[in-house]
Amino acid sequence: MRTQDIRLDAGQSHFAWFDKGSQIVVLDGALAVTLRHGGLDWLPDTPHYVRRMLDEGECLTIETAGHVALSAGGGRTVAATVAEPAARSSVFATWRARLRRVRAQLLGERHVREQP
Repeated sequence: MRTQDIRLDAGQSHFAWFDKGSQIVVLDGALAVTLRHGGLDWLPDTPHYVRRMLDEGECLTIETAGHVALSAGGGRTVAATVAEPAARSSVFATWRARLRRVRAQLLGERHVREQP
């Protein structure tokens, strides 16, 4: 797992893309997490974003990949750690990576031949 330490002063925000399975752990202060909730897409008149306040010591696991806004809450400095999931190393993922490389080589040669 890759980790990233984030420190936000009062009034600051951090906007980033987080993969599915990423965990946000609040080390100090209160952190407001705003993320898009895909399960609400079918409801036409509801907001598609969910805001959750995390206090010191709480952890939130991101259910779907997407952009997440982290904001310092409570007028204090916030320290948090984001742990991103490790890359999948399954047989299926390895097979897909090899297939992509072969496809890129074949299509790359084709594009080179088509140019004058």
